[in-house]
Amino acid sequence: MVGAWRLFPDTFGLRGYVDDAGHPLYPDSNRVFAEIMGSKPVRKRGLLVKVGNKLYRLTEAGREHAQLLQKRGATEQPEKSTLDRKTRSELQRVLNSRAIGKYRNGREGEITFYDACQLWGISPRSSAIELEGRLRNFETVLGSARTALRGDEAAFTHGGEGYGIEDLDEAVTLHELLQERFSAELEVIGKRTDERRAD
Repeated sequence: MVGAWRLFPDTFGLRGYVDDAGHPLYPDSNRVFAEIMGSKPVRKRGLLVKVGNKLYRLTEAGREHAQLLQKRGATEQPEKSTLDRKTRSELQRVLNSRAIGKYRNGREGEITFYDACQLWGISPRSSAIELEGRLRNFETVLGSARTALRGDEAAFTHGGEGYGIEDLDEAVTLHELLQERFSAELEVIGKRTDERRAD
């Protein structure tokens, strides 16, 4: 955990505790475990095996992959995204949402309608036109991020937290799943006009 934080402090640092230069002062074990226990490729590809409570060991395939990455200079940070600031900020908001966090940690069934609203940038009291605009914006942002992605990963800032094609696919899958799960709630909003919206 500490080793991961030292190599990638912006990705694995504890938020809210930074030095004068803005660098995270402490590691955050939850952010490390989210990468391991969630639906990230490192686990899907059989590079780790669970050996105890929050204990993982590299498999033989994991060791070989690590050696390969070391030869390639794997400590290099991903390139900064070429997205404009507004789109980049919106994408970061989506990928850091509660709904995505729960989905990554195998808690899909705990995602509430309020979590879904936060993901889309709406509220249960939004109007139909707001709903349509935010859903369209959500899809546009993810589409723009996919188009702008060069290689396997990009970063929100230079040397900062990265995202990849798997993260974008994950967000699209969750978006579709939640639209189906909360179709009744979305239908209510879809029939609401600005005049009927409660302030």
